[in-house]
Amino acid sequence: MKSTTKMKTLVFFAFAGLFLMHDKLQDWFAPFQYFDEAVGLLIIPMALVRWRQKRLKLVSEKRDWQFYAGLGVFWLFGWLGYLVYRYQPIGNVLKDFYVNCKFFLVLGASFLFFDDTDLDFDKMKEKIWPVLNVVTVVLFAMTVMDLLFDTFSTDTRGPFRAVKLFYSVQTVLVSVCVFLSSIYLWFYREKKEQILLPLGMLSMMMFCTLRVKSMGAIAALVLIYLFVLRGLKFTGLKRWMKITLVAFLGVAAAAIGYQIVNYYVLMGVESARAMLTLAGPFVAWDHFPFGSGWATFGSAFSAEPYSPVYGMYRMAGIWGLSPSYPAFMSDTYWPMILGQTGYFGFAGFLLALTVFVKKILKMKDFPASFASGLLILAQLLISSTSESALANPLAVPMAFWLGLLMAEHRSRTGKGMQA
Repeated sequence: MKSTTKMKTLVFFAFAGLFLMHDKLQDWFAPFQYFDEAVGLLIIPMALVRWRQKRLKLVSEKRDWQFYAGLGVFWLFGWLGYLVYRYQPIGNVLKDFYVNCKFFLVLGASFLFFDDTDLDFDKMKEKIWPVLNVVTVVLFAMTVMDLLFDTFSTDTRGPFRAVKLFYSVQTVLVSVCVFLSSIYLWFYREKKEQILLPLGMLSMMMFCTLRVKSMGAIAALVLIYLFVLRGLKFTGLKRWMKITLVAFLGVAAAAIGYQIVNYYVLMGVESARAMLTLAGPFVAWDHFPFGSGWATFGSAFSAEPYSPVYGMYRMAGIWGLSPSYPAFMSDTYWPMILGQTGYFGFAGFLLALTVFVKKILKMKDFPASFASGLLILAQLLISSTSESALANPLAVPMAFWLGLLMAEHRSRTGKGMQA
């Protein structure tokens, strides 16, 4: 048991380290850009190992069939759209299909890896805690240095400095902070209020990115800590806590509301995100019942070669969606799912997600694990409003962590351990 726990803890450190540095590593060594894709393929050897051990159980309850059926319909209609319309070459179609499988493959691989009766999660936690604190302190110190001495980039948003450290964009730093925050929530049973200081550091770092999605992440973190971990009720809060919480949530809601109005109303037809969102239902309807197929709409792989779907809806002249500058093609998620796989594929995807969310909700008897998974779900939902969410490389560590939480839940439920 000790050797298994040690080995799997080291694997966790290796993966977490690669995630923290992935954005920079791919600048130094190009093959690192395929790291997230490679992790998904690990489900094959893991499934073979569990099959040989006679421990591969794909269906544990009736709801699992709904999950597989939903994903099956989603993937099938993306392929049917390709076979009917042939808008894109098979190479792009295969890439886009895999990207839309990746989150679930990583989730499955992680679950199979950590779902081990010889793994002691409590011992694993003992090893992770000090390393987690060192990483958080180092990142926080770097943030302070950047604010004081312009150590890294000089990005600004309005008159204020927007911190991103050594990452390519602020969004990556926000995802890193959410990932680390979710791990801290996992430690609540053992560490209680000791997690507050590092969570405060990570929240400040997210705030310093000056991104609206960071405000959403901080709001989710605060609400989950107060009402899930602490079990508080709003009516039971002190007056100053009520005022502070309402004020903070009001600011977060105002920031999110402003961005929505800006992108979807004020910018009008100049907004790539707004046009993709408006066009999604029409693409699905005009290509009923299959959708336009993989790599044709709202996907990074629809840019080269340039998908004819954009020309059909007069979107080729929009900044960020043009053949010469397609940088914003993957700035939405739900319109991509709807347009490429049609109404039936979209419904299948929602069914699979609903079953998956219910599995996370089953962790509620273990508040620390439940809170950790809930924060990840909140982040994925927030990111789905302005990026490709589950198809994004940043979703891979989230899937990896959720797989670990689900494996721990099965382990602790089987042993009858306390939350």
